[in-house]
Amino acid sequence: ALLKNNIKNGTNCQDIDECKKENGGCHANAVCTNFEGGRQCQCKVGFRGNGFQCNDVDECTNQRICHWNATCTNNPGSYVCTCNAGYKGNGNYLCLDIDECSETPHVCASSLGYKGCKNLPGTYYCTCSNGFESNGQSCVDINECANNICSLYADCVNTMGSYRCTCDSGFVGNGLTCVDVNECNENNQCDSNAVCINRLGSYECSCQGGFLGDGRLCQDVDECATPNICSSTTTCVNTPGSYYCDCGSGFIFNDSICLDVDECAVGRCSPFANCTNSPGSFSCRCAAGFNGDGFTCTHCQDVDECATGRFICPNNSTCSNTDGSYNCTCDPGFSGNSSFCSDVDECSLGLVHCPDFSDCTNTAGSFVCECWEGYRGNQSHCEDVDECLEDSACPEHSGCTNTNGGHVCQCDAGFSSEDDLATFIQSHLMYQLIFTDVQLS
Repeated sequence: ALLKNNIKNGTNCQDIDECKKENGGCHANAVCTNFEGGRQCQCKVGFRGNGFQCNDVDECTNQRICHWNATCTNNPGSYVCTCNAGYKGNGNYLCLDIDECSETPHVCASSLGYKGCKNLPGTYYCTCSNGFESNGQSCVDINECANNICSLYADCVNTMGSYRCTCDSGFVGNGLTCVDVNECNENNQCDSNAVCINRLGSYECSCQGGFLGDGRLCQDVDECATPNICSSTTTCVNTPGSYYCDCGSGFIFNDSICLDVDECAVGRCSPFANCTNSPGSFSCRCAAGFNGDGFTCTHCQDVDECATGRFICPNNSTCSNTDGSYNCTCDPGFSGNSSFCSDVDECSLGLVHCPDFSDCTNTAGSFVCECWEGYRGNQSHCEDVDECLEDSACPEHSGCTNTNGGHVCQCDAGFSSEDDLATFIQSHLMYQLIFTDVQLS
């Protein structure tokens, strides 16, 4: 009671520790420090403020606070650095790459299609066999069928690491390439009276005209059962797939009428007979020089008109005997007929070609190529004659020069020919005559 009275009257005062009650009024994340006559509020490490209000500091905003291969996690008043997946260390200053391929046995080999493992910074990559693709950490089967890898006419079945192509029915091939089977060329089930039509992967049977059915079985249509299909003057005859109207012997039905058959056009008589056609019939008579009924003609003794010695063919022709007759043929170089044969002028008609340096001369039934003067040869060629090779080509005291088709003689020095002397005398007389006229004038 005495102490309380002393405090109240100021004679014995003691410090009050404000921090003992409710942290001295400081923030929950602050530290209260008592001192005589007062107290101090100071935010804890990891917090920022005046002590009465303290806010958490996000250390992770400092990008260098953790290792570059670590992740920073902020906590109230603190933070944690954790190495990223694929790395190991304290996270603050050390994060080393984990070699999963060597540190984790069978990290890839547990999956189908595994081929190998390749370490990468912070991770690893599984390589795969053909038919598989890697998603990085495992091998996944490739569905080749999703890429339309088979032929358009094949069925694709995906298998683990591969696929299988099977050509559809009606096609042959390896599945990647499928070729249509032409069933019409082999083992089709069409009736013999049907037409087979090949289709892609299949075929179709269609009965021919005059038959009814599904193509695999075709039955003949009896057209004669149709009333009045033929005229009353004919008889209907059914045939497989068709019919015809029978007009009787010697006639044929065509477009609702009966036409006479020309038996002579189809060779009903002997080749050595003359055939005469008549409506519905015909007759045969052996030709001259033959005997028989017209269907069979026996060869008679032929007369060789050419051997009689009579002038039955014109001049310049040749007689050839034939069965029951003869032929006259103009000889080579002549033209005409059985009455006359006239010479062909091969030169004027341009039918022949003589060699250079020659002239064409027509002859009876032929022609001759004659070399020009100064040339010699035959029908094929003409060549120049070198007259200078002959001793008599030029006179004595002269030289010879050969030319095409001739030659030239030239007197030696000191000699002249008679032509040269006559020219000299004529010139001299002319000179004297002119000189005399000048003097007289």
